[in-house]
Amino acid sequence: MKKIISFSISLLLLSFFFFPGYSQTARHGMSSSEYQTAYNTNSGTNKMRLADVSVYNENGQETYAAIWDKKASSGWIARHAMNESGYQSEVTTQKKAGYRPDRITIADINGRLVFACIFNKTSSAWEARHNMSSQQYQTEYNNWVGSKGYRLVEVCGYKRNGQETYAAVWEKSAGPQYVARHAMSADQYQNEFNTQYGNGYKPVRVSAFEVGGQSRFAVIFEKMNDGVYARSALTPYNYQAEYDNNWGTGSSLKHVCGYNVNGKTYFAALWMGAGISGSDLTLINNKVKKYMDDFNVPGLSIAVMKNGKLVYTRGYGQADKSNGNLVSPNTLFRIASVSKPLTAAAIMRLTETTNLKLTDKLFGPGGLLGDYCAVSGSCIDKADAEKITVQSCLEHTTGWTQDAVWNEYQLNNTDIIKWALKNYSQPTAPGVKYQYMNFDYFLLGRVIEKKSGQTYENYVKNAILSKSGITKMRIGKDNAAGKAPNEVTYYSDNNGNPYDLKLTRMDANGGWIARSADLLMFAAGIDGLNNRPDVLSAGTINTMQTISTADGASDYAKGLKVNGDWWMHNGCMPGTLGHLCHFKNGISVAVLINIRPKADECHWDGMYPLAKGIAESSVSWPSYDLF
Repeated sequence: MKKIISFSISLLLLSFFFFPGYSQTARHGMSSSEYQTAYNTNSGTNKMRLADVSVYNENGQETYAAIWDKKASSGWIARHAMNESGYQSEVTTQKKAGYRPDRITIADINGRLVFACIFNKTSSAWEARHNMSSQQYQTEYNNWVGSKGYRLVEVCGYKRNGQETYAAVWEKSAGPQYVARHAMSADQYQNEFNTQYGNGYKPVRVSAFEVGGQSRFAVIFEKMNDGVYARSALTPYNYQAEYDNNWGTGSSLKHVCGYNVNGKTYFAALWMGAGISGSDLTLINNKVKKYMDDFNVPGLSIAVMKNGKLVYTRGYGQADKSNGNLVSPNTLFRIASVSKPLTAAAIMRLTETTNLKLTDKLFGPGGLLGDYCAVSGSCIDKADAEKITVQSCLEHTTGWTQDAVWNEYQLNNTDIIKWALKNYSQPTAPGVKYQYMNFDYFLLGRVIEKKSGQTYENYVKNAILSKSGITKMRIGKDNAAGKAPNEVTYYSDNNGNPYDLKLTRMDANGGWIARSADLLMFAAGIDGLNNRPDVLSAGTINTMQTISTADGASDYAKGLKVNGDWWMHNGCMPGTLGHLCHFKNGISVAVLINIRPKADECHWDGMYPLAKGIAESSVSWPSYDLF
């Protein structure tokens, strides 16, 4: 056995992975008692099989990570929290009962060795050794593999009294060709991974540990055709992100190893299988990465839906450049003007459930928002102001050419409206000419509050989002200090400070934060197709998607751009660019990033071609539904 070692590429919460016929649960950051509870629930109540376990040192405490698969629950036994003599006794006992160690994990907890093990039933002869130096391990390997024809089925490296130490298991059985390496640094592991992967060997066991303040790796590679996605040096946050990213492509976690280097916790992990072929994944990855490279994008989230089923979702790049946190399908982004379709859907819902009509006027005696011209003392265009209807706001035909919600967002809601009516003229009468205007949707937010008796945010959540199965979306905060859990950090491309905005004021026109998959769940609720339940009636959806007849409207309907090839909406503000589009071929794509690239003006020069290219590609999308 050549003495080399490793490869690197980098969960925090409970993770659950499910496809028809297959399910998996993975946990990490568990104390010994928490692991026992999870074990009892998953292995007992849920009748799942413990597929992998890792014990590691986190903040000086005995900590566990584990994987359970929905497979046959018999033929195995698990033990944890054992000392060295307890482990040896258990190995002796289980060997007599016909079980051999399948997974061995050992951690140094402040000088105290802790062992955990999974034993599997076998009829083959086997031998196990532990407390071996690197040289002793090499000698034992040569003896069992070279002289006696056994194969290495498990290796675990660990620190014992400050020294590099190994445990291993050999079995007299047939199996795939394999290559084993140990005593590797992170760079050596990376180089060895590249070499073996090129030769058709994929890692099936990775043991990562620390000696002398440096990470060390021992790995078993097996000859196989299946792809393996391998990562190491993952922080707990990024382990969770990578778990979620692989879930979004149909890959399942096969192996995890927690380890501690210089007081910091890391994970090495292996994923196998995918709902999408390797060539199709490469096609998608290449398109996304080219867009990110061309436009200097720090982080991106993408989701793809086919005929109402979520078939792909993944994060790329960094959610926060300062700490290296990765983007995942659960990362939240500001969606800017992709908020407008939500507001439009809420208005349309109110036309179904209240006496609200699209022809209702906003201002003047009997107006939905009151007689502002009388209250404010004057309106620069009183006659035209009092002609503004719900429909003219939905279609951006209010006649204004100056955007009060952007120019005067420091004012409160009432004072912004007063300011606009008093200071901004309407060169054309309402309903005559299209002029995209954020203030129009700000006003619709106030109409929603008036007619529903709820805050704008609560009504949209209750009437639209919850009925679509969306639970993560919310109105974003104005500054970095208010960033939500799992929300990205926003970056400027010299086109405005992302944190010099008032998102809470721009709620109805651009204030929401969401996951890319949330946008697709919303889209499925207003598409009028027989896939997922719609939140609006067929007639209301048709009205919402009917293009305005106003001069210059071109493709704008009511909160949606519509043409023969798609309906969609984009969004852009400092630090943010977003896209939601349903294409006529049944593919819907949502993309969100945490910068507004100057070169990709509101998404038409880069993000839209990316989404269109993926939607119209030859990718063979899976039949499962990640929703």
